[in-house]
This record gives sequence, C-alpha cells and structure tokens, in this order.
Amino acid sequence: MTYLAFVRKERRLLTFAISFTFFSSFGQTFLLSLFVPYFLVSFELTNTSFGTLYSLATLSGALALPYLGQWIDRIPLRVYSMYVATGLLIATILMSISWHVVMLFFALIFLRLAGQGLSSHTAQATMARVYDRDRGKALSISALGYPIGEAILPSIIAFSLVYLHWRTTWGLIAALISFVFIPILWSLIKNERTKVVQDEDEEVASTRENYTAIFKDPRTFYTIPAILIPPFWVTGLFLYQVSAAGDMGWTAGIVASAFIAFAAARIAAGLFSGPLIDRFSAQKLFPLLLVPMMLGLAVAIFFTGHWTAYLYMGLVGMTLGLSSTLKSSLWAEIYGTKMIGTVQSLFASIMVFSTALSPFLMGWMLDGGFTLTHIFVIALATSLFSALLSCRLFFRF
Repeated sequence: MTYLAFVRKERRLLTFAISFTFFSSFGQTFLLSLFVPYFLVSFELTNTSFGTLYSLATLSGALALPYLGQWIDRIPLRVYSMYVATGLLIATILMSISWHVVMLFFALIFLRLAGQGLSSHTAQATMARVYDRDRGKALSISALGYPIGEAILPSIIAFSLVYLHWRTTWGLIAALISFVFIPILWSLIKNERTKVVQDEDEEVASTRENYTAIFKDPRTFYTIPAILIPPFWVTGLFLYQVSAAGDMGWTAGIVASAFIAFAAARIAAGLFSGPLIDRFSAQKLFPLLLVPMMLGLAVAIFFTGHWTAYLYMGLVGMTLGLSSTLKSSLWAEIYGTKMIGTVQSLFASIMVFSTALSPFLMGWMLDGGFTLTHIFVIALATSLFSALLSCRLFFRF
C-alpha cells in the first residue's frame, strides 16, 4: 500500500499518534532547555544544582515508566490515552504555578514522564500493535510529530518568553493541551474499541513473567547497546557541542543552523525506512541503524571546515530517524504484539536512564581536558562495537 493510500485509509489513528509525538515535545530536553535561564534566576539555582535536579527528575520518571507503560496492554486505548494526556496537562499546570523548587522538581518529573516517556510510548505502542503489514509506514508517519515539534515550537516559545513571564507561558501551554490536544484526541479515539483480552488462555502474562522472558532472550542483549548508543551520545553531544564547538572550528551559529540538516535528514530517513521495514523486516535492517551516525562521527573526526557540521548533523539525524521506526517494529517482531506496551516501556525506561547519565559523563570528560574530537572518537568506537554486536545476531558470523 502506498503512503498516500495508507494515510487516507488510516488517517484517524495516524493523526492520533502524530498528536502524541508532537505534544511529547513539552517534556523533551530541547524545549525545556529554553526555560533553564529563568529557572536559575527564579529559584536561585546554579547550573550544577539544576542539572542534578533535572537528572533526578528524569530518573524518577524512568522508574515509573515500566509500570505505567505496561497498562497500555491491559486497558482500552481510549482510556489509557486520556490518562496520559491528563497527566501531561497536570504537569504543565504544576509548572505554571511552581513557586518553590520542590514544586519545580515534581513538575519536571511529570513532564519527563508524561511528555517524553508516556506520550511517545502511547503513539509507538499503538502503531506497533494495530498494524502488521504496514507497521513500518505507520511508525515512520507517527514519528513526524517529533521533528515538527522541534522545528516550530522553540521559536514560538522563545517569542513568548520575550513578552510574557515564563509561568504565564506554561499557563498558555496548559490551555493549549486542555482546549486543543485533549478534545482532538478524544474526537479521534472515542469510538475506539480496543480488545482487552480477558480469557485465561489469551491473557497477557504478568509483568514479572514478561520481563523474565525478555531478559532470557539472547536477542535482547544483542540489540540493547545499538538501541542505547544514539540517544546516549546525542543527548550529551547536543548539550555541550555549542560550548565546545570551537574545538572543531565551528561557531554557535553554524551549529544552530546545522539543526536544519538534522531535522530534514531525520524526517527523510524515517519516511524512507517505513516501506523498507514492511518489505524486509526490522530485524534484517537493524544492523544498519548506526551506520549513518558512524559516518557522521568519522567526518567530524577526519575532516575540517564548516561543511562538516552540516554533514555530521545530517548523518546523525538519519540514525535518529531510522531509530524512531526500527525500534518499535523490532520489539513487535521479536516479542509479539500482545505485550508490546510492556516491552517498549521497559526499554524506554532503560534509555531514559542512559540519557540521564550522558550529561554527567560528557561534562566530566570536558572538564578533564578531553576535546570534542576525543569524545567523537570514543562515540565512534562504542558505536562500532554496538553495530558489530547487532550483526552477531542477525548475520550469524
């Protein structure tokens, strides 16, 4: 089925998923970073203290994600999605009235959990479960919400912060979720009749049994490193590469403009990979996941010039685009769709833990005298090892 025909036929669920990936932006680091200068002033925090607070909030959300995420396997989708959307609304309201650092901390927990975690999880788990033959296309289309959010929301938020208090801005975000996101979501999903299996023979295994099955499967350990490497290094590199760009001969303006190449490549790779997954399977394509990122790191290491920033960012964007479609398809192929929510929430939690550690490691290396080139070399070596490990399973060498 072509993309256009597929979109026409499945526009309701696809819009549902894109809405979730777009609104997940309000819990993502790229958007929350715009408010950091205001948090530091309002709550009299240092960069170090806020970084610690943010990491603790991220880790707290990661601890809750496996438990809350597995419920998408157990209750109707229309009910589950309303819980997630309401959680995101509560998080934004809490942020808009946060007058003490403790309130800020809980607001960050809920934003990271409901935004980055459960909103993304709801979209991807739904696409992976509902679609079989067209799973790749469904996941690639649903993932468009991420780059759309990255492209338009920072400018809107930055403009708002020029004229409005940061708490007022969060109040407007809460209003947007309340009067736009939730009503649209309900109109799309209110008639959804997701089957919740009650028969003992078909009942989904308990969470503990599911986890045991996952970690007894050797394929799990061949895939985890390659899954974790892109978000781990991208989180740390994107956080510090502006301040460390001088090591590469790049300016802050060049790095900022290179994000256009990153977003464009991410969209293109995501859309292009969807039909390939449907044709060849995610398992066969998975060993190629880290190849663009490794090429980008190699370009940054061995070549100089402003052009390297654009090529490096574009190639990293390709890997992120591939990852957004490959992961959920891979889980469905390996573990089946009945416990896709449990599987995906578990690995999402592991990923969040890794990204929470990345800024600390990167900061320690930069303070210890490592240049950005040195870090790129380490990132390339770990990426190569992870790629070879994934080949061990699928190519049987």
